[in-house]
Amino acid sequence: MDSIWFKPELADEIIKSNDIFEETHSIVADMISGHIDITHLVENMAGVLTNIEAENREKGMRFFTKLLKELPMDYLSEAQIKFIAKFYTDRLKDNHRIIPSVLEGYLVIIEMKHYNMNNTGEFLTMLFREVPCQSQVRQDRFNIYLIIQKLMEKDLDYMKVLGPDFVYGIISAMDGERDPRNLMFLFTFLPYFLKHVPLGHLVEEMFDVISCYYPIDFYPSPDDPAAVTRQDLASALAPCLCAVPEFAEHCLILLVEKLDSSLRLAKIDSLKLLAESCKTFKAESYGPFLKTLWSSINREISHKTDDELKMAAHEALSALVANLATTTNTDQAFENFTKGILISMQTAVAEATTVAHFVQATKVLLTVANASKESCIIITKSMIPATVAYYGFKTSSKLQIASLDFLGDLYGLAKHWQILEELHIQISEIPQLCLTAVSQQSKDYQIAGFKNLIIVKNVLPSDLVLPFVEILIYNIQHSQDNDLLGVSVETIHAIARKYPELIMNIVVKGKCDLNNLTQDKTALQKRLNLLSNLASIDDFTKVIIEEMLKIINANDVEASKVVEALNECISNNSLYSDKKVNQIESDHGLVDSILVWILKEIEGPLESLIHGFTLISNTICSLPSEKQLIILTKHAPDIIERCKEREVYYLVLECLYTPINQDIYNSKFEDIIRLSLNLSLHSDNELVRTRSCVLIAHFLNKAEYGQKFELLYELLKSYLTTCSRDDMELCPRLIILYGWVTKSLIMRGSDLFLFWLQKIMVTMSSPVYCKESSKAIQLIMTDHTEYLNQKYHCRTSLLYKQRMFQSFSTLTEKLGTLNESTKEHYLLSWAYVLEKVPKSVLNNEATRIVPIVIDSLEYDNKDLLIVMIDVLCHIVLGKHYLVADSLQTILPRLVNLSKYVKSMDVRIKSLQCLYDIANSYRTMLLLPHKQDILLDLAPSLDDKKRLVRNMAVRARTRWFLIGAPGEMKED
Repeated sequence: MDSIWFKPELADEIIKSNDIFEETHSIVADMISGHIDITHLVENMAGVLTNIEAENREKGMRFFTKLLKELPMDYLSEAQIKFIAKFYTDRLKDNHRIIPSVLEGYLVIIEMKHYNMNNTGEFLTMLFREVPCQSQVRQDRFNIYLIIQKLMEKDLDYMKVLGPDFVYGIISAMDGERDPRNLMFLFTFLPYFLKHVPLGHLVEEMFDVISCYYPIDFYPSPDDPAAVTRQDLASALAPCLCAVPEFAEHCLILLVEKLDSSLRLAKIDSLKLLAESCKTFKAESYGPFLKTLWSSINREISHKTDDELKMAAHEALSALVANLATTTNTDQAFENFTKGILISMQTAVAEATTVAHFVQATKVLLTVANASKESCIIITKSMIPATVAYYGFKTSSKLQIASLDFLGDLYGLAKHWQILEELHIQISEIPQLCLTAVSQQSKDYQIAGFKNLIIVKNVLPSDLVLPFVEILIYNIQHSQDNDLLGVSVETIHAIARKYPELIMNIVVKGKCDLNNLTQDKTALQKRLNLLSNLASIDDFTKVIIEEMLKIINANDVEASKVVEALNECISNNSLYSDKKVNQIESDHGLVDSILVWILKEIEGPLESLIHGFTLISNTICSLPSEKQLIILTKHAPDIIERCKEREVYYLVLECLYTPINQDIYNSKFEDIIRLSLNLSLHSDNELVRTRSCVLIAHFLNKAEYGQKFELLYELLKSYLTTCSRDDMELCPRLIILYGWVTKSLIMRGSDLFLFWLQKIMVTMSSPVYCKESSKAIQLIMTDHTEYLNQKYHCRTSLLYKQRMFQSFSTLTEKLGTLNESTKEHYLLSWAYVLEKVPKSVLNNEATRIVPIVIDSLEYDNKDLLIVMIDVLCHIVLGKHYLVADSLQTILPRLVNLSKYVKSMDVRIKSLQCLYDIANSYRTMLLLPHKQDILLDLAPSLDDKKRLVRNMAVRARTRWFLIGAPGEMKED
């Protein structure tokens, strides 16, 4: 026990040597074990803590604070903490050098278990009196703010009773703060403080000290790695300015003043502050300012080009109307304000001569109507009849169509606020107006009218159904426009849900003559599409499906068209849910009927059967496992036997097994995978080979880990080991199969994919097979809508593309030097990978990617160039140094590509990249290239394509401005 801290010489040791600071953990250990208590320790430190030299006292306080930090939080008793807290409080009167350690130490004391809040009052009084906060360094100011926050978190009730002196102390402490990190802390803390601590007579002083920062005009240093942005500060400041109702008058005067500013950011911040204030201020607070506020908001809403400013104005208006609406029954201000806007916008609508002016005014009305139920009633009651009338006296087709869209929006808001009953008279006029519109020959009128009718279908009177249906059926029979056809079918569907009996009689049994459906060949496919769509409605399902299946079962000459129509609709999940498909299969045996038809027709052209295969797959994938098993047990054995005789029957087998659930497995799987492997490599039919690969991939992806997966995987490996690698015809097929196997395994997250990917990569250096290897990489990275997707119950790892990038990148490093005959396909493989990986990967791996991208710009391959220029543009926007270092190589290649005759897209993208470079990198780097680029881009100004010319003008103008006085880089 001869350590120095047991002796009075401890004080001298602290003064003389810094090594003692490394011993604090030993001192703490002795304190915890009871060999020395804190009182004895303080006595031994007396010489340094009371030393005449401030420098020595500072060392003593640093030493003692370090000890406190290392003590367990529950070690000191309440009496000991009181003694230490009093000691630290007294030190606040000491030399300024002592203050940092005092603040650090008190932060530690506050966190201790037995700290008594009664110690707080004296400390804060002394802190505010003796320590001028803004005279301290940034970290010490932060510690002062942190002490206040932690004390409030510890005992809010105690802090409330400290009274005006505490509030004034905080005002004084933060007054003049300029550090963005400290301000961010204060702005985050202040709303809590203001809502819980009464300000008394200091409301104005508190608001003044906060509002001096408004609007934020701070911009971070470009060298700061963790910079606080201007937007961060602005977003945090706004809730402080409107934290309590007492701030209302001061805040509203301030934001009204700033709304009249010529500074764009001041306007945006003020509009956002107005929206934020509506969460706190009472509606009455806005009364004296409403006229001025509306004037300012309307001015900004009318801005022609600044979308951000317009959006902020709309959000502010919405928040203000919603706030005022809370006083509907007690104050006339809300109604007066809303009606004032209504009258103003009605005038603007009436005077609108362009769609842009009309939409601008109606958007304001929609914003007001969307803000509250009360405002919606006022706006819709007036504007629905006014808009119906407006349609009648406006002869401009575009304005009439815009008014129809506006009516649909108004109805949608009325439905949202559940006020349709109150508007029954007004909205009853809309269907008749829709009929007027669709009676026009113009496609635009008809689409607008039908879309509006779909929205208001619930108020469509029965006497208008027939006129609408006449026009709709005429469209379906005669129109060649896909947009009009689509909306016509959708409209009949909407009417059918409202009036199923009428549509059944007029359309299904009447105009479409379901009972003699295929007798009339005119527009048969369109009528079939309509009926298939209607079959998704319960009232129509039985009648339509039964009649369609009769045609298929009879092997009618038009059966293929029926199958196509059913397939198109049943594959649409928004029309046919899994439950609905399951019901149709249970009630009507859809799969059986389609299979019988396919087997009868399979000797003919396969193109006519493709929809049948897809329809079977789409139906089976919607069924539960037990029903899937019944279908497989019933049909698979016969189909497998037929496959042995004619390989075309394999297409039927594949459509049965591809969509099955993951939990299905039976003894036939081994036979099927052997058959699939044989056909994938030896069939002369490309479709059969592809479908064989697909089914193998599905089996490997969906098989549950364990015996099932291992059996299938071993069958695959053992079969492929027998295949000759010297067979010039077989090898390309093998490589494609490797691609499917790799894709299935990597998608399920299995590490086994790497073995097969390596096989593909080996062939990349072969001039004979490099093309197939790049196709295999493309196959792995491509999202297939019809294969290996979640709809067909496949496993899909979220990060499989990132994993593919990492593995591919690693394996390419082992390829060695590639000759010219293989390098293009190697780079094309890179393009397929880079095109599909997330942008974050491009950011993180730019050093690896940039040289590959630069190399790719030399090749005459449109697919390669489009992807690589896109990647380069993304890296340029990130201002990566490698691009800056390689400008001498990149710029001439991009200039050459700006004249690439084989692809307009390549020309546009190369010009876009040249623009991005000029807009991203420092002037001193770009200036040496300026004149050459200006000369080289001149031919693009006369390009035969307008889009290329536009991009050329933009790029050349930006290069022209490089080095010009007052040059500004875009953010």
